[in-house]
Amino acid sequence: MIYGKKSEADWAVEILVKKRSAIFYLDLIDEIAEKMGRPKDTQTRTSIFTRLNLDNRLTYQKDGYWYYDTNRMS
Repeated sequence: MIYGKKSEADWAVEILVKKRSAIFYLDLIDEIAEKMGRPKDTQTRTSIFTRLNLDNRLTYQKDGYWYYDTNRMS
């Protein structure tokens, strides 16, 4: 079976499930960039941020924190 590469949002879900707590958006974005082998520059951060905002699996908490609610259906 052939699997596609993980998207930015897939990485976010994996990271958030593993940490089991909300993460500040910039820390999450930088961890995603690192796992994807991408630079931590403004362009990359903006691209990842946009893709995360478009994914309905992630939940925004106030003050810049995101989490993944494992009880929520995607």
